[in-house]
Amino acid sequence: MATNPYHSEETYWSPLCRLRSELHCWVRLVWRDGSSIQEGHWGQLLIMPVQGYLEGPGGPVPLRHIEWVEISTSTVKGGMAGRPLQMIDVKDEILAGLSETQAIWTLRESSWSIERIFKDEPVRLIRIANPFRSTGRP
Repeated sequence: MATNPYHSEETYWSPLCRLRSELHCWVRLVWRDGSSIQEGHWGQLLIMPVQGYLEGPGGPVPLRHIEWVEISTSTVKGGMAGRPLQMIDVKDEILAGLSETQAIWTLRESSWSIERIFKDEPVRLIRIANPFRSTGRP
């Protein structure tokens, strides 16, 4: 049986959950459902409610199904109740926090949408790999 070089799911994901909470980052989960990839919606929840699960904006997902977690390098201020929308860059703060974790990550250019606030805005994403995902096929 192959050994995962990461001590445990908790030591890998808990620091990332704390970082998300401290910086008020927007995140989404991406998971495998059979042969298709599902992208969750953006939100500000990332926790480990119980062992073996990661919970994002759309609810809990078994870690073995999660392909990666995406973190936006921008936080959102305003955009509702007549307040102007502002995108605040927090990339440097996120990268500094990631340097103190075991996370396997890449930086990507993409676009994102938050329902009722904005649609298809350009964004830099940090994609965090899940070393605990199942590699077997159903």
